Amino acid sequence: MFRAGEDGSIQNAMRIVNVGIDDLSSDQRNVHAYWDSLRNDRIAPSWREIELVKLPSNLLPTTMVVDIRAPLEQSIFRYWGSKLTEIHGVDMTSRHPYDLTPPEFGKQLLTDHRTVIERKQPMGWHYSFLAAGGYMHSHGLIRLPLSNDNEQISHIIVVADYSREALELIRLRRDKPPKLRGGTPNNRCTDKKI
Repeated sequence: MFRAGEDGSIQNAMRIVNVGIDDLSSDQRNVHAYWDSLRNDRIAPSWREIELVKLPSNLLPTTMVVDIRAPLEQSIFRYWGSKLTEIHGVDMTSRHPYDLTPPEFGKQLLTDHRTVIERKQPMGWHYSFLAAGGYMHSHGLIRLPLSNDNEQISHIIVVADYSREALELIRLRRDKPPKLRGGTPNNRCTDKKI
């Protein structure tokens, strides 16, 4: 995953695994259940229906809300949880998600957000990357689309979980071989390194 360069420095790398909602922590599954309870046969609830205080309080510091704009690259963080500033070394409130560093990380967020917008459904991931300060950082993450008009995605709620439960689920997933369906790897379980 990470390797030392010739000068002894750690090279940037990231491991990303797209997972199902059931592969996320119980708190993240509760966030999904809350989102789903507001949906009412629509593609997604609207931003005005969401009450962030109804999310598990331990996840609020690692929660983000992205205002989706056109073009997508102009989207901004409406809400940036306080713990995220410590992890990333910068407060990204009102800034573009895709400006996060390293640049590969920002590009990956753009790809992941585009996927959520196209699919118009919640999606889960396991991420591992080198955080500010040079330490390895892993977390489970759920992205939940919101729609103000029941057609276009207007916001994405992003909830990261760094709890022991989330980290254990990542370890179990990492150690488990990919599921096969019809002789090919299950597409929701892609492992990508950048």
